[in-house]
Amino acid sequence: MYVAADKLEEHHLPRAMPGRERQLQRISNVLEPATEGKPAESCWEIGPSGVGKTSTAKYLLRELRWNWSIESEYVSCVSNTRWEALKKIADEHPSVLATQNTSTERLRELIAAPDEPFVVILDEIGGLEETALLSDLAGIEWLSLILIGHRRSNALGQIPDAVDYLRYSEIIEFDPYSHDALFTILAARREVALQHGVVDDRQLERIVAEAGGSARFGVQALRSAVDLGIDRGHTTVREEDLEDCFEHAHARIRKQQLESLGVNHQLVYRAIRQSGAVRPQEIFEGYEELGGSNTRQMVVQYRKKLDEYGLIQETPDGWVAVDETLAAPLREQRIA
Repeated sequence: MYVAADKLEEHHLPRAMPGRERQLQRISNVLEPATEGKPAESCWEIGPSGVGKTSTAKYLLRELRWNWSIESEYVSCVSNTRWEALKKIADEHPSVLATQNTSTERLRELIAAPDEPFVVILDEIGGLEETALLSDLAGIEWLSLILIGHRRSNALGQIPDAVDYLRYSEIIEFDPYSHDALFTILAARREVALQHGVVDDRQLERIVAEAGGSARFGVQALRSAVDLGIDRGHTTVREEDLEDCFEHAHARIRKQQLESLGVNHQLVYRAIRQSGAVRPQEIFEGYEELGGSNTRQMVVQYRKKLDEYGLIQETPDGWVAVDETLAAPLREQRIA
């Protein structure tokens, strides 16, 4: 059924961004000085999950690289420490050379030294633990930030007093996709990813209706319908594949989101998953037993992010994992 399965991957960037023309124009206006070899300002992208915030930013930065040779870097605030974020930026900056042993302060100095435009996407800003990262980056003249968050209050609440002026950077709002825009997005993915006739317009309309304006869910549901059809020996997507694709897509998204989170979020998830229904105090105790060393307040923030991602839910007996079969990966983080 597939022609190019990678076109339905989470991080595939399309050739166009239907329904996001206004947002693209506003971000372009903010970054326009960079195309003239001058320092540009920063901006915010605010909106719910799955509405194209990250894709829109990456799409525009791809255009800046192709047309004006302006480089950029993407950083997830929930899966990178301050040092890791600065190291990623330094590694991608064409005029910076840093080693694995370079300190946090030295990384900041190296990134600040060049006098050429560079753009950094800071995604999931509401989950940023080390807000000193904003102080590190916001004051660099030639570096522009695209700060991405779900809720305005949570995102702006992360700004340290030292860089309070970031609160007044332009805020670009992202609403759920309209029906027509989402259908256009999925039809374009179908055209480049699938053989002709694998999914018809009526089936695509059904996916759009279930997606609720979320392109992420729509694309993953389309992918899941095809994968289920292949597993069942079908040559086109049938009704039973369509019926089952939505829960399959939810499970796939949960796995992707859990993997995108940092070690501390995953420790809290493990503490909840391995204990069954668990009270907040027991979550903190389980987190400590697994090696976590942050405060109760931070553990509450990790739990809120897991809830926001739909990975856990509260029941009368306590917090539980939504999918008990989904295990958390573990990785080490460096703090310097």
